[in-house]
Amino acid sequence: MTWERATLGDVCLKVVKRDPVATGRARIRYIDIGGIDGTLHRLGDVPEIDSVGAPSRCRQIVAAGDTVFATVRPYLEKIAYVDGPLDGEFASTGFSVLRPGPRLEPKFLYYFTISQEMFDQVLPYQKGVSYPAVLDREVRSVSMPVPPLEEQRRIVATLEDHLSRLDAADSQLDAAARRTSALSAHVLAHALADATCDELPLTSLLGRDLANGRSVKTRKGGFPVLRLTALNDGMVDLRERKPGAWTADEAERFLVHQGDFLISRGNGSLHLVGRGGLVAEDPDPVAFPDTLIRARPRADLLDAGFLALVWNSTSVRRQIEQVAKTTAGIYKVNQRDLGRVVVPVPSLPDQRRIFAEVAARRETLGRLTQATGAARERSSALRRSLLGAAFSGRLTGASSEMSVVEGRIET
Repeated sequence: MTWERATLGDVCLKVVKRDPVATGRARIRYIDIGGIDGTLHRLGDVPEIDSVGAPSRCRQIVAAGDTVFATVRPYLEKIAYVDGPLDGEFASTGFSVLRPGPRLEPKFLYYFTISQEMFDQVLPYQKGVSYPAVLDREVRSVSMPVPPLEEQRRIVATLEDHLSRLDAADSQLDAAARRTSALSAHVLAHALADATCDELPLTSLLGRDLANGRSVKTRKGGFPVLRLTALNDGMVDLRERKPGAWTADEAERFLVHQGDFLISRGNGSLHLVGRGGLVAEDPDPVAFPDTLIRARPRADLLDAGFLALVWNSTSVRRQIEQVAKTTAGIYKVNQRDLGRVVVPVPSLPDQRRIFAEVAARRETLGRLTQATGAARERSSALRRSLLGAAFSGRLTGASSEMSVVEGRIET
């Protein structure tokens, strides 16, 4: 099937930019990048703010049916559909606001923006290291298929039928993950209840000051540096690395050692910022990047394995999320924030006993977590495959279609 193609700029309307004060309204609602769930591609709560004193980026007037596409760190997929209650409200200039013209069904445009075809065209435009971004005109230069409107509506209806089933399955997975997390927290809380604990700030338990890593570009054959993805379920996966554009001498003060605890400085999701991982093995020479902060516990005060347990606990997470600040859709913490986090500290023998007890009980929970994670990956792959089928003319609406889509999943 051959469809006409056009750029987003050709089929989307221009958006008005205006100072909220000029509307005469005392208060407006403001869509910021941090308010979008990049996994679900949905808006969370959209706050109401005073027009006077609104952020300087609060300038784009949105309409029902728009799609907002974050141009800062586009790989985080901060994309959302604007529903009717937000008609006439405001969005950050950090978005490309895509308003469908008469040739587009609004939801057809939205689903295209979350498809792999969209990202394959947009991501090569990224520029910058600390804040990689694309320009609005680059987003609008993306080419998309434009079938007849009736065909677009049929595709949207078929997509939403399939996606609603995946949403229901994902809800069950979310519930299972919450139950597993609650059980894991209960195991730790029960173990701590049997010990006498001091409550001490992290900075008082370290052998060296907290230290940021260094940002380095990729260079073939360069000295290795970990990726942020090395943090995985309270541990550091030393295989997650890249060759960096620096020498061994330049990397020396950023080398990681067994027993180091690495903490995420920033993340697009609040529940992931400040997460930490233990370097459990004696590593070959590898450094840590600027996206991580290194904590090196004093061996006479704090067992590194115990720190890994309590750091991702409910009480510590609550403290971290309270101090995290958001900039351009990224939640961040700094050394000062982390150094003030209070952790429960029993005696060293109790720390080691608790670590051993909890590790044994969590082994079973870990298998449940892995099974849930595998199911999530399968769901994500199905979503990608469905969208790929939709925008290549292969989504027919037949009852057997899901089986065909499953057979086309790229793993």
